[in-house]
Amino acid sequence: MEAKDLRHSEFSNVLEKHYSGRASDFSKRFLKWFLENIFRLDEFAADDACVDAKHDKGVDAIYVDDVSEVVYVIQAKTKTSDKAELGDTELKDFYGTLVQFGSAEKIEELEKETKNERLRQAITRNEVSEKVAAGYDVQGVFITNVPANDDAYNYIEKAEVIDLHDATEIAADYVDLDVDGGISERFDFDVSDSDVIEYDAGGASARIFLASALNLTKMKGISDGALFEQNVRLSLGNTKVNKSIKASIREKKEHGNFPLYHNGINVLCREILEESDQTISVEDYVVVNGAQSLTSLLSERAKITDDLKILVKLIEVKGDVSLSQKITRNSNNQNAIKARDMKSNHNLQQRLKAEVSKVSDGNFAYEIKQGESNKGKEIISNEAAGLVLLAADLEQPWSCHQKYKVMDDLHSEIFGRPGVTGARILALWECFQEIPTVLDELENKPFANYALTKYFIFFAVIQIIKDSSEGAHILKSLDEFSKNDQLDELAAGFAILARNAAIDLNAELAPEEDDYFDYKSDLKSPKWCRAMSAKLLAQHKKDVRRDKADSVADAFDELLE
Repeated sequence: MEAKDLRHSEFSNVLEKHYSGRASDFSKRFLKWFLENIFRLDEFAADDACVDAKHDKGVDAIYVDDVSEVVYVIQAKTKTSDKAELGDTELKDFYGTLVQFGSAEKIEELEKETKNERLRQAITRNEVSEKVAAGYDVQGVFITNVPANDDAYNYIEKAEVIDLHDATEIAADYVDLDVDGGISERFDFDVSDSDVIEYDAGGASARIFLASALNLTKMKGISDGALFEQNVRLSLGNTKVNKSIKASIREKKEHGNFPLYHNGINVLCREILEESDQTISVEDYVVVNGAQSLTSLLSERAKITDDLKILVKLIEVKGDVSLSQKITRNSNNQNAIKARDMKSNHNLQQRLKAEVSKVSDGNFAYEIKQGESNKGKEIISNEAAGLVLLAADLEQPWSCHQKYKVMDDLHSEIFGRPGVTGARILALWECFQEIPTVLDELENKPFANYALTKYFIFFAVIQIIKDSSEGAHILKSLDEFSKNDQLDELAAGFAILARNAAIDLNAELAPEEDDYFDYKSDLKSPKWCRAMSAKLLAQHKKDVRRDKADSVADAFDELLE
């Protein structure tokens, strides 16, 4: 990605494609894109963070990191002109916004005074005043889709409480996960100022040395992620680790100590071509541990001195794929990695992958690891499928914002059941795809666009279907419908019931302008979800009796014949 790609004329189409139902304008879409792709929040946490609305006091999002004990106050300012730049005026205004978070007392005052219910609820829900009183830092994050000018950069040097992410910074931080990985060319490592340790393990030859950080930033594929093909985590964006690395880079007097603080990077290559006292030349290389370090170095390359060196473990694998995978797995196991990666070879997941492909005649791919090559197929990620099962089978829509549990704590409970087959997953998935169109029926648009809402409605409709004998039969026969190519009829019937449920839900919810309810908390409450689902079921029965709605039998008439 380049800075020009973020211009309004270029990027608006990208945001429209990916966020058409989750935000109403370019600025709000850009904010959510940033939170998910650069700040590395999942869609649930990103939605929770956003408070952008009238009377927002200059705050567009609030995110509390309890690990690093930081309250992030985020503001987005986008510009429509392709020639626009960011100066210091808006940064100064944002500094004034941050003053409101200067103490617990000021935050409590802001909470009382603001007319923006989303901001008030975010402050309350995240216990911002209490955490600032307990010692949490407050950090401003200013984002924009245009480059910053010298005035802006000069101001940022003084205003340490503001992290600036302009178009140049964002483009450098962004990692395109769809880009093919691996660098198939030569690279020369500078070892002129380092001793080299040689190690021969029999199956592979290794070199360990200190490399110039400036030399490493010349490796291709850092900004687009191609260099990190086998690194299970890629760059994690604006994490505590990345901020710490960047802080060390900016502190020039610490450059000599950098190898003492840093674990180094692991590089695999097909072949070591030649060696001398000055360089080690390699052919076809990939970084399997060190994405965060190299992306941080690239973004701060202007501040790197000759004293800054990185420990490099270079391993020649000679095309041995098995050895390469083993090195990747073990080197990354020393750091936190996603449970999904660890479960990718689990028997349950491998079986479901094969079953989905078979029952769909190869039209669907059950993706068990990010980066698989499934071109031309409709993708169902195992993590997304797990959330659908969590809402429908385990009846826990309120837990669907904790998607990390799908491949971890709840993996066996969700997937390890005899009834969980590839055919069942495909059937439920097709029904779930009807939910986005149903959300248009909801009058409360912020509620409709919230990530958890779709799982609640899915759960509520499943409860309606399950309540009738016909519906119970349908749910027990999902495998049969998938195998008999009746998914279109199944999805159509589900859509009828879901649309009726959405209309009934409008009647149950107070209009936004009269009584703004805290849906971000309610949708995470088992009590609220169960109670509201019961109300929708009761209303469905009344509507059927009064001939105001289709029954479950009517909706699935073709399948029950």
